[in-house]
Amino acid sequence: FFMHSLYRIIPSNEMKRTISLFATLLAIPVVSFTTNTHPTDVSVPPHRAPTFLDGGHESPVGSRRFQPTSTKTFLSKIHNEGDEDEKLESIEIPSFIKSPVLSQVYPALVSHKEKYGNPNIPLGSTDGKRCKTLRRLHFQNKLSDDEVALLTDMGFRFHSFEDVYYECDFDEMLGKLMDYRAEFDTFQIPKKYEPDPELGAWVTMLRRLYRT
Repeated sequence: FFMHSLYRIIPSNEMKRTISLFATLLAIPVVSFTTNTHPTDVSVPPHRAPTFLDGGHESPVGSRRFQPTSTKTFLSKIHNEGDEDEKLESIEIPSFIKSPVLSQVYPALVSHKEKYGNPNIPLGSTDGKRCKTLRRLHFQNKLSDDEVALLTDMGFRFHSFEDVYYECDFDEMLGKLMDYRAEFDTFQIPKKYEPDPELGAWVTMLRRLYRT
């Protein structure tokens, strides 16, 4: 209505072209140039379509393009996620699993192995963080033999000494080392230190790094 009023007030053809250009840049509908145009008859300049967030047209303020998600795609995604949740719930957890962390992540391990051929879920998810915790529990000898055997058969990757060094919190491990020093008056922790295997591995990697 605003643009139509301007055309009626300002008869200059040059002004009309200026306003048309202004409207085109803003991607808003403008009245056509016909002399008998009715106030309700509007048209869009053919060389530039208006921008609608749900229509996927190019934004007038840059090269960014909106990629709308269709209702069908959105509903399909929800449906697939629901199927995945039902599938995970249907996976039976072996009765010998006692570790709460392994109980929580086991269905996801099975699902990931079916999809990708291995149970090693990347770290950037809740289940990935649980896998990281499992590796620490294994290095700390806090998983049963049956649980370790199950994970090994699945192809689960446990920590190496290098993994322990790079993934453990440095300040935490240093604190443990100083506690050991205060108790035993030495830093010579065995490579396989039964009370804290993780600390033994961490100190072993410190020695390797020093030698290199």
